[in-house]
Amino acid sequence: MIFHLKYGEDINEAILKKCREKNIKSGFVFFMGAIQKAELGYYNQKTKKYKKIEINKPMEIVSGIGNISLKENKIFLHAHVGLSDEKGNMHGGHLFAATVFVCEVHISKEKMKLIRKYNERTGLYLW
Repeated sequence: MIFHLKYGEDINEAILKKCREKNIKSGFVFFMGAIQKAELGYYNQKTKKYKKIEINKPMEIVSGIGNISLKENKIFLHAHVGLSDEKGNMHGGHLFAATVFVCEVHISKEKMKLIRKYNERTGLYLW
């Protein structure tokens, strides 16, 4: 499935909404475009917590990739993004939120069920 997101939408929320509408419970997501602002995360492996990184300026989405699975019986999006500023400096990490300027999305639905379960060693829900 290929579609674009609307100006001002949150990338994660809009992709999850489309997945719920189309009953997509397992798949892979690819996206590109530009954002107005974003909240990224870096996972600290020692503390098992995310450090949040706020980006409050327009950026290009160089690459956006993620997967769709079930976590606690709810559709879950796990996405990472690489962003570039006006000087070509890169920022990247786990995508918590991003406000769309323009964004093109491709979702590839999978037949297999991807179900996340808590992993004690990492502190993350993995499939």
